[in-house]
Amino acid sequence: MGKIDFYQKLGTRFITKKPKSNPTQTGYARKIFVLYVIGRFGFSSKIVCQYALQLPREAINKLFRKLMIDGLINERKSFGSKDGAVYYLSAKGKRYISFETEVVFHQKTDTSAHNSKTEIHDLSIQICVLDRLLNSTEYSAFVTEKELREMGYGSWGELKKERSVDSLLCHADTRQWHAVEIETANSKNKKTAQHSIREEILNKYVNQLESTSGLYSRILFFSHRERFLRQIKSRTEEILAENKANYTIEQQSLINTELKYVNSFCPTLYQLFWDMDFKLEQSTHTNIEIETLNLLLQKVKLNDEYSDEFTAGYEQAISDINSNV
Repeated sequence: MGKIDFYQKLGTRFITKKPKSNPTQTGYARKIFVLYVIGRFGFSSKIVCQYALQLPREAINKLFRKLMIDGLINERKSFGSKDGAVYYLSAKGKRYISFETEVVFHQKTDTSAHNSKTEIHDLSIQICVLDRLLNSTEYSAFVTEKELREMGYGSWGELKKERSVDSLLCHADTRQWHAVEIETANSKNKKTAQHSIREEILNKYVNQLESTSGLYSRILFFSHRERFLRQIKSRTEEILAENKANYTIEQQSLINTELKYVNSFCPTLYQLFWDMDFKLEQSTHTNIEIETLNLLLQKVKLNDEYSDEFTAGYEQAISDINSNV
C-alpha cells in the first residue's frame, strides 16, 4: 500500500484550475497541468484540459501547439472522440515533467498502441476525476487505472485476480478511497449459461468493501446515459435476489449502501463526448470573461494614468459580477 500512500500525500499539488499569479506563472502552471494529467492517465485530449481549466478553445489550441513545438507531447490522430486526436508525453516531455514535479512516470511514449475503441471511456474517467477534484472539496487525491495496474491490480502477482477499477478518489475528510467506474455500454450486465460478468465484478467489489485492508470503501458509478446506471442497479438487485444465500447480511448491506450511482453527471458526459452540436464554451464563457476582466484590472492598476477612484470602480464592478455568477 506504500504507492497508494504516495498518491494520497501527493494530493492535488499540480491540479489547479485558476492559478492566482502573473501571466508567466499562469502559463507555466497550465503547461505543468496538461503534462501532469497526460503523465498520470497515460494520454489525454484537448477537451479534457479545456473542461478542467475552463479556457476558450483558442487558448487550449495555442497551449497544445506550443507543447508540440517544444517537443513535449506527441499527437495521435484518432476517430475515437470528437477531438479527432489524443496526446501522449514524448520522451522529452516525460523527462521534463518528472523533473518539474519529482514524480516518476512509467509510460510508453509510443502512440501506435492507442486503442480508439475505448477512448471515450478513458477520457470520461479523466473528466469525472478532475471534476470531483476541481469543482468540489469532497476529494483531495486520485489514483488512475494505469497506476493501479502498475501496482499489480488486475495484471500480475497476488493482486492479479482483483478488479482494477477505473480510478480512485481519496475522500478529504475520512481519507478513505472511493472507486470510480465508468459504464459506456450494457455488455457487463448480460448473463449467459456459463457465467454472469456483473456477478463476478460484484463479488470483487464485496471482497474489497468488507476487508479491513480493502483498497476502497465505496464505488461511484458514472455514465453518459442514466439508462446504463439503472441497468447496473437492476442487475445487481437481481443477483442479490437470485443468490441471497451466497451473501451475508453484512455483505448485502454494503452492496445496498456503498454502491452509488451518480445520475446527475450524465448530461455533462453526454454533451462532451456524444452531442456533436455542443460547444464547451457555452458552459464556460462566463468564467472566461471574468478572467479577462481580471487581467484588464491588473493592467489598470499598473497604469498611473488611471485614478484610484477609477480603479476602485473597476474592482467593484468585477466584484458585483462575481457575486451574481
